[in-house]
Amino acid sequence: MNTFRIVTGICAGLAIGSTALAAGQAMNADSPAVEKLKSKLPSTQGFEVKDVRTGTDGTSCITYVVADSVGTHHAVVEGDNVLRDTTGNTRFENSWNKKCVKGS
Repeated sequence: MNTFRIVTGICAGLAIGSTALAAGQAMNADSPAVEKLKSKLPSTQGFEVKDVRTGTDGTSCITYVVADSVGTHHAVVEGDNVLRDTTGNTRFENSWNKKCVKGS
C-alpha cells in the first residue's frame, strides 16, 4: 500500500471531522441545552447522553437514557423551551420531525 495515500486519507478524515465539530454537529454532553434538559427531568439518576445535534438555529436534538426508565428518550431544546418524547406530546413530535429528522 502507498503510505502517502493512507496518511492523506487520515488527514482528510480529520479535516472533515473538524468541520463537523465547527458546524456544531458533534456531540457535546456538557452543553447548556443538556443542562437545560436535565433541569426539566423528574430524575437524573443514571442520566447519560447518547447523542446531541445542534442546528444552525441553535436548536438541540438530544438522545438520552435515564436509569429509572426503559429505552432511549429524545428531547428538543430551543432556548428555555424543552420538549420531551412523553406519550401523546404532539408538540414534541412536530418539533422533532421538523428540527431533528434528517432530510427535514
